[in-house]
Amino acid sequence: MRRPTSHLLVLLLAMQASALLAQEINKPEPVFTLSIEEDKDAARINPDLHRVLVKFTRVAIGVEVEQFHEEAKGMYELIVLRDGVRVRETDAMRDLRAFRRVDGQPTIRNPRFLETGQSWTTPLDVSDYYDMTRPGTYQVTVTRESLPFPGTLARSTTVKSNTITIVVPRRVGGQSAQAAEKPKPRFALDLSAENPDDVPPQWLQVKLENSSNSVIRERTCSSFLGMYNLSVSRNGDLLETNDAMQRLQQSRAAVDCPGNEAVIEIKPGEFYADGIPLSNFYDVGKPGSYVVYITRETYPYNPAKSVLVESNSISFVVPEPPPAAAAQPANDAQPAQPLEQ
Repeated sequence: MRRPTSHLLVLLLAMQASALLAQEINKPEPVFTLSIEEDKDAARINPDLHRVLVKFTRVAIGVEVEQFHEEAKGMYELIVLRDGVRVRETDAMRDLRAFRRVDGQPTIRNPRFLETGQSWTTPLDVSDYYDMTRPGTYQVTVTRESLPFPGTLARSTTVKSNTITIVVPRRVGGQSAQAAEKPKPRFALDLSAENPDDVPPQWLQVKLENSSNSVIRERTCSSFLGMYNLSVSRNGDLLETNDAMQRLQQSRAAVDCPGNEAVIEIKPGEFYADGIPLSNFYDVGKPGSYVVYITRETYPYNPAKSVLVESNSISFVVPEPPPAAAAQPANDAQPAQPLEQ
């Protein structure tokens, strides 16, 4: 009685093995290879920035348009271990994957025509996407699907690079990055009063314009005021912040957004407009001449590669209140004298 069952089990296993073998046979040979090396020059920007250079080399015969997508970071994936243990992903990695799913069929603005043996090298900032703040030895490998877009993965082959080690040393006495080269800003800030007729302005409007050649994609948190910092002076003296601004700064230090979090995307040459309630954080009602400007880090949560951007300044004058109406003079005229008879 056991033989039919045994035969059936063997048959099922044989069918599964055949299916797996067919899948392997149908997998195409990759048309490229990947190799990586650490970018030692990244330390000139900041010692906490860790970057690899990914070399993509075409090995197939003939000329082909390789589907690179800068905003999707070339569709590269990372395997990052610290002393053999997987490293925690950052929010930026999860956001990048979400962006790839939404923009699954991108338009390639600058296609790369590669002949056999030709290469293209792309920088990839590992510390943007994986937590590399702890000292230790990190092992980094880059992978890419031969057909990385949705609907093609069944016919795709995973190509894996070599594995390199990046040593993050323990800081002794707090090292300084004074000699570091700051990267160029990726956006400009334009500040104006939301209603030009309001004096003092109750709300400011700030436009964050993408001045780079790539999409800006980051988390926003309305509770954190877009991570903008205000500078307000009256008659040349900087004003003290009120309790509301101090509470905001304390909340930012906690990093986690208390709600109303979203991801914005700004294409090159476009801008994102936001409003700032000036009167919520500064007393601008006293008479005087005011000057206001704002600043913002390009990467508020990644100081290793951030640079401070400053907006234009706007000014307004709160006039002195009009003087009170003059009191009517007392009627102290002498009583009229009776006429002489």
